[in-house]
Amino acid sequence: MKKNIIRFQTLTLLAFFVFVSNLFSQKTYPDQSDSSIVHRIKKDIYLLASDSLQGRETGTKYEIIARDYIVSHYKEIGIAPAFKDGSYLQAFTFKGAPVYGDSNFLKINSKIFKLQKDFYPLSYSASGKVKGELVKVGYGIVVPQKNYNDYLNKDVEGKIAVIETGVPKGTISDSLYAKYLQLDKKIDTALAKGAIGIVFINSDKSFPDPSTYLDSRATPSSVPVIFAAQMAYKLIMDGTKNIASINVDLVKENKTGYNVGAFIDNKAPTTIVFGGHYDHLGWGKENSFYHGDKPMIHPGADDNASGTIAVVELARYFKNSANKKNNYLFLNFSGEEKGLLGSSWFTKSEAYNLSTVDYMFNFDMLGKYDSTQGLIIFGTGTSSLWDTIIATTPRQNLKIKKVKSGLEGSDQMSFYLKNLPVLFFNTGADLENYHLPSDKAYKLNYPGEVQVIKYIERIAERTDSLGKIPFTKSSDSAGMGGKHSYSVTLGVVPDMTFDGKGMRVEAVKDGKTAFKAGIKAGDIVLKIGDNEVLEMKTYMKALGKYHKGDKAMVTIKRGEETLVKEVVF
Repeated sequence: MKKNIIRFQTLTLLAFFVFVSNLFSQKTYPDQSDSSIVHRIKKDIYLLASDSLQGRETGTKYEIIARDYIVSHYKEIGIAPAFKDGSYLQAFTFKGAPVYGDSNFLKINSKIFKLQKDFYPLSYSASGKVKGELVKVGYGIVVPQKNYNDYLNKDVEGKIAVIETGVPKGTISDSLYAKYLQLDKKIDTALAKGAIGIVFINSDKSFPDPSTYLDSRATPSSVPVIFAAQMAYKLIMDGTKNIASINVDLVKENKTGYNVGAFIDNKAPTTIVFGGHYDHLGWGKENSFYHGDKPMIHPGADDNASGTIAVVELARYFKNSANKKNNYLFLNFSGEEKGLLGSSWFTKSEAYNLSTVDYMFNFDMLGKYDSTQGLIIFGTGTSSLWDTIIATTPRQNLKIKKVKSGLEGSDQMSFYLKNLPVLFFNTGADLENYHLPSDKAYKLNYPGEVQVIKYIERIAERTDSLGKIPFTKSSDSAGMGGKHSYSVTLGVVPDMTFDGKGMRVEAVKDGKTAFKAGIKAGDIVLKIGDNEVLEMKTYMKALGKYHKGDKAMVTIKRGEETLVKEVVF
C-alpha cells in the first residue's frame, strides 16, 4: 500500500510539472514585480522541499524528479541546453554507501542468527570472516588518567571482543570518557589489544543502539565489526563461554548524480556563471544534526531549494536582458552535500571552456535574510574589483557583510580552485534548522530573498562594461568555514571526489604547512608519520595526533613516484 501511495504521489507531482510548464510557456516576458517573483519562488521552493521529493538526495529517484523539474523551467523560459551533446544534463558517478552482500552471517556455538533482526554489520566493519571465543570487556575503555581499564585481566588476543556501546554511568560529561562514544575509538583500543573481531552490545536501554545505516564516509577497520541484538544479545549475556563465527560482506555501489545546465549564448567572448546546488540530505543518513530515533525527511528548503530557484529566477531575468556583453551559464549542481561532487566534476570536465569564464556567482541558503545577520558575500578577496563593485551597486536597504575567502565550503570553491573570481551569496546558517528535518519552506523570508536576487542582478549588470574581471588569490585563513576537532592542519584542500587509497590534494594554500614542505596539488597523501591514510577520515584522525610545532614525515605519491616530505605544523 505504501509503495502505491508513493507511486501516486510521484505521478501527481510529474503531472503538476507538466501543468506548470504549460502555464509558463504562455508568457514570454515574466512579470518582474516583487510580488510576482515572491509568488513564483515560494511555489517552487514549497515543491522542491515537499515530502514528495524526500530530501532530494543525490543518486536517488527524488534527485531525478527535482532535476527534471529544474529542466522544465529552462525549457519554459526558452534557454538552450548547456552541454555539448545538446542536453541539459551532465551525469557524474560516485561511490554510494555500502550495502549488504549475500554472505553476512553470525553463528554462536550451534545457533545461527538473522541479519537485521539479531545482528547487523556497522559502518566501521571490514568485509571478512573470523571465528573465535567471545570475550566480554565491558565498555572497552582504557583511561590511565582515571586508573580505569576494562581490559584488566581480560585477554582478547586472537579472540572476538564483546563491547558495550555506551560509557560508564556518570562519566558521559567527562571528555576522557566521552570520546569513546565514537565507536571507532573503542575499535582502535580493541585492535591494539589483538582482537580479531568485535561485537558491540547495548545493555543500557536509555542509550541508543548504533545506526543501521552504513556510512560511505566511515573508515572500515581491519576486522569484522557487528552489533548484536535480540536473541544473539541474550545468548552472549547468558553464556559462560561462546565461540562465534562471523562473516561480513559489504559492497559499495556505483551511483549516478546529475548536474543541470542551461546557456544563453550572446556570442560574447566571456561568460558569467550562476550556480547553486539542488541536492539535500534525503532522510538525513549523512551530514545530519538530527539525533532522533525515528528517521525523518530533511526537506532542505533553505539549503538549498532557495539557491536553486535563485538560479532559475536569474535565468528568467537575463533571458530578456539588454546586457549582451557576456554569455550566461546557469548551473544547478548535485552532490554538494556529499563533498562538492557535482561542481568539482564540472570544473574538471571538458563540458565548458573555463578560460572564457568571467566569474562565478554561487547561491547557497538565500532564504533567511534578516537585518541583524544581513547578506554575507564570501570571496570578495578573489578579485581586486569586488569591493568597489559591491560598494557602488545600489543595495537599497540590504545589510552586507563581506568575507575575503573563496574557500568557504560550497560550490564556488570548485571554480576558485581553477583561478576564477567568485562570490558566494548566503544569508547565514540558521543553526536551529540547518541540516535538520525542520528546514521547511514556511520558515523562509521570501520578500527578503527577492531583495537579494535583485541585488545580484544589479551586481552582474554592473560588471557588464568592465571587461574580464581579474583574479586574485584570496586570504584563505577561514578555510572551509568550520571548526575542527584537531589542533593542526596540513594547509591543503582535499579532493572530495577522489575514490582511491589515500587523500588526494586538490589545492595547496600559499604559505601554509604543505606549501613550505613542497607538497603540490595532485599529490596523494599516504601516511602522516606512522599513521596510514586510507581516505578522509583516517587523514583527519592522523592530524589529530599532532600539535602546533610538531614535526612529521609525510609520505606522498606523485605520479609514479613515492616521496617523503618533512612538515612542521
